[in-house]
Amino acid sequence: MSIHPNAEKQAENNAELDKKNILSIESAMVNIGTLVTYICSSAIKRTLAVAGCAVKTVTRKLIPFGKKAAEVFAEKIMNFKRSFVGFTESIAASCKKFSGRVSEEGLGKALVLQLSDIGTAIKNNKNFAKTVINHVVPVASIALLIGVVAEKTSADYGVSIEYNGQEIGVVSEEAVLNEAQQVVADRVTYFDTESETYITATLSLKPLGAQDEVIDEQMLADAIQEQIDTQIVEAEVPVEVEVQGEPVDVAENTNEERAYIVTIDGEFAGAVSEYTAIENFLETKKAEYADEGVIDISFDKNIEYAYEDYVMPDQIVDETEIIEKLDSLVTEPVYYEVVKGDNPWDVAMDNDMTMDELNECFASYKGEEIEDITEYFPIGAVIQLSEEVPYLQVMTTKEVEYTESIDYEIVKTDDPDIYKGDYEVDVEGVEGVKKVVAKVTYKGDTAVATDVISEEVVSEPVTEYRRVGTRETITPVSEGSGGSGVYFWPVDGGYISAYMGDGRGHKGIDIAAPYGTPIYATESGTITQAESGWNGGYGTCVKIKHDNGEVAMYAHMSSLAEISYGDYVVKGQLIGYVGSTGDSTGNHLHFEIRSPYGSYEDPLDYVSQY
Repeated sequence: MSIHPNAEKQAENNAELDKKNILSIESAMVNIGTLVTYICSSAIKRTLAVAGCAVKTVTRKLIPFGKKAAEVFAEKIMNFKRSFVGFTESIAASCKKFSGRVSEEGLGKALVLQLSDIGTAIKNNKNFAKTVINHVVPVASIALLIGVVAEKTSADYGVSIEYNGQEIGVVSEEAVLNEAQQVVADRVTYFDTESETYITATLSLKPLGAQDEVIDEQMLADAIQEQIDTQIVEAEVPVEVEVQGEPVDVAENTNEERAYIVTIDGEFAGAVSEYTAIENFLETKKAEYADEGVIDISFDKNIEYAYEDYVMPDQIVDETEIIEKLDSLVTEPVYYEVVKGDNPWDVAMDNDMTMDELNECFASYKGEEIEDITEYFPIGAVIQLSEEVPYLQVMTTKEVEYTESIDYEIVKTDDPDIYKGDYEVDVEGVEGVKKVVAKVTYKGDTAVATDVISEEVVSEPVTEYRRVGTRETITPVSEGSGGSGVYFWPVDGGYISAYMGDGRGHKGIDIAAPYGTPIYATESGTITQAESGWNGGYGTCVKIKHDNGEVAMYAHMSSLAEISYGDYVVKGQLIGYVGSTGDSTGNHLHFEIRSPYGSYEDPLDYVSQY
């Protein structure tokens, strides 16, 4: 709701004119007071000057008559001067007394008391009364003028808001009117802003009297709303409103009733007679998230009310229906981005899905659709999952403080004594730490946005120095990434077809891949077995003891690469090819990790394909 532009302009002109008139009156009164003061001051000065001249003249004339006569006359003149000085001091004291009375009692009562003092002085001393009449009265007049001017210039003013010639309120400044308009706008939505129901108002500046009450924006908003309601009832003109996106002419539907139109993100949700229960529900919802540190609470959907629009009776619903919709659960897409260390099995498990259900989800990488996410699972791939979430979710913003690591730099130098693909660390790198202060926005319990406010380095990172091998290996070293795990992904591609502990005493994982696919050492170490044959069901296999004492087993190979017992191999070095020898069904690599103590470890704690 806003004031008509022409009304605003007229109001500004009226206020400016009133202010100028008041200032002109005040200026005139000050000028009059100044003039009277100047005249009185000039008269006193001229009187003293004439008296001085008279003294000099008389003195010169009386010198021939004798020195004694001159002394007598001079004494009379000095007495006159002393009397005049006393009179002046008396006037000053009287003015000071009058000024104090004005401050304490007000101008009216001060004048009464001052006139009472003058009357007493007249009664007690007739000669003094003459002096009072001749000198004090002008001073009192000047004091009266100054007091009136001071009273006028110190008066408080307010902005009068008028509508249809009637004052609906007085506010301290025009900004209060703008705030009141916003309050009304928050309460209502009008579709017909060009009709007679569009309220206009006149603004004017007025001095505040004892009967005037300065109101705030809430009280003014109520007064404006009352005028709008009255005008709507009295206007009796057709008003076109929108119901469910369709224009409806009130005049053509006399059976319609006035109600509040509720919209959610601009869509019609229903019409209600009252919306207090809805507001209470929303406030209660917000209160659940009003924890310490929360600086803002809102909703992910915009809920609005159209103030008393006309709708058909069958469109009016109970508030509980709107509340039930707001409090319901819906199924909506949730997007998951693959990060380092993820694998299809864990993503499926975390979302209560089977591998087949995960594969049915739409997935893409760099804008291209992935046909089988269980086989191709790159970091950065986006999977569209689905889950039940609240229809209306609370958005909260918190100011949080946390620490974050700072990556260290790695400086490499070549070493011909170390095999290619391997390296040795001379100085261990250490991550730095920084303290971060940020505003984090949550949708429900999930962080959806972070705005960093400040960062402070707590500790600087320490650079790592490595000697990287350049010595050629017997077999080539893979140039691929080797996955994102601690150890190198042992197969050139493939996918996990069986997991450890799958109900049949499986001691590792099976990685299915086509016959002849290269197999690489997952970590540097010494070959302790490289044999063809049955080998207890492992078939053609390779066993490598790592430098830290762990042992990796590679089974069911089709053939071995050019390696043998006792050779030292590096991470990523070719050791054989995928097959189906031994106790095997289908081409795959059976891969195990054993601890230095002989226990079987889950290989997925060490390797990850993507």
